[in-house]
Amino acid sequence: MMFKLSKYIVITDVLDPNSVPLQRILFSTRSGISAVIEDSVYQQLLNGDFMGLGNNLLSRFMDYEIIVNSHEDEFQEILKLNKLGVKDTKCISLTIQPTANCQLGCFYCGQVHSKQTMGADIQEKILQRLLWQLDRKDDAELIHTTWYGGEPLMGYSAIINLSNRMQEIAKDRGIRYSASMITNGLSLKKDIFTELYLHHKINRFQITVDTMKEHHDKRRITKKGESTFDIIMKNIVEICSLEHYQQIVQRPIFIRMNIDESNYQHVTEFIDYIVSLGLREKVELGFSPITNWGDKTAGDEQGLTTNEFAELEIEWLMYLQEQGFPMEYILPLRNYDVCMVVNEASEVYDATGNITPCYEFPYTPKYNDEKYIIGNLLEDTSTYNDKTQVRGWYDDLAACNVSPKCSKCNLFPVCNGGCPKDWYNGEVTCPTIKANIEDKLVLQYLMDKSTLTTLM
Repeated sequence: MMFKLSKYIVITDVLDPNSVPLQRILFSTRSGISAVIEDSVYQQLLNGDFMGLGNNLLSRFMDYEIIVNSHEDEFQEILKLNKLGVKDTKCISLTIQPTANCQLGCFYCGQVHSKQTMGADIQEKILQRLLWQLDRKDDAELIHTTWYGGEPLMGYSAIINLSNRMQEIAKDRGIRYSASMITNGLSLKKDIFTELYLHHKINRFQITVDTMKEHHDKRRITKKGESTFDIIMKNIVEICSLEHYQQIVQRPIFIRMNIDESNYQHVTEFIDYIVSLGLREKVELGFSPITNWGDKTAGDEQGLTTNEFAELEIEWLMYLQEQGFPMEYILPLRNYDVCMVVNEASEVYDATGNITPCYEFPYTPKYNDEKYIIGNLLEDTSTYNDKTQVRGWYDDLAACNVSPKCSKCNLFPVCNGGCPKDWYNGEVTCPTIKANIEDKLVLQYLMDKSTLTTLM
């Protein structure tokens, strides 16, 4: 067999120019394996001297897909494996938006809110659709629900009703049930958290807090102009003090910071604030760049560039480590489904009954066109369009119809193009790992050397 060095690798600079032997970190995005290798071995790989590696090392490089068959079209092979991975998923995933309402009027939100709340008729149709999905995919092992909005807690009764019924369905079918929630945190009082966490299997609550009060309260205010920081943080502190807070999972609250040029300088201050509240080991923190959403162009107007955000992200991750936060694995994993849009077992149901393949479509005028909508639960299934634009992402990639850059990118197996919606809209956006993956490799190595394989 003839071999070639896979194009899906990332290699760092020499870790320590004074060390003997010289070492680098190599990351195979095809397999998700990161390994410490000698520079001399890397030079052999570059020169195609595969036989000189010895049988044992050659075999391991092949197992980790660092060396591949010279005749293989790697891009097409990755797409083929992606399709198989999506087809073989054992999870039925529902994103349910029980209301179109929200208390907040965030400047970067692309949704148009209304007082529409999901009625009993649509709830019943969701359950019927779930049963149909389960019948179609009789090897399913898990039902997972993501509660989203608007603000999902403004549709609390629908959440409780649907959750109870879906848990019954899961029990009857002998499969597992789990859930998560994306909430602004304003109504997440400790008794509500307790009910959802202990009885409705919502084990992860994503709450956005845009750094310190001074900045959060200029952005995430109510539609009446009222501040929200103090209320949200009070809710978080009270929930984290509950005896059962981490009874089921560690750190069920994930605090997301939306970052742009107006608040990036206050991220470390917010980290210190979380420490001062005694929450260091109780919450998870994450950073997200402000981007365009629907017709809102906040990303263009005051967002950071990919390179700016990527550099800052490394600084923030290092600061979290310095402050003693439990650190998650920060390297990207081999990813077979770019997001829910490529998986027909994943659907979004909004308060009006619309079924869409992406959670950013509902309540967003830009995506009212029928090419983005699968159908409506109150209408006959014969009217449904199962081939909405974004569902064909992998086929369009294979034909190089939408994203010629992806076929040449060494990060494709862990990125898969990022956001299909953006590519179809002509808004080309690569994720920040494009700019900081080598720094993340080194940081992961410094955080926990045991997570990296050694290939010598």
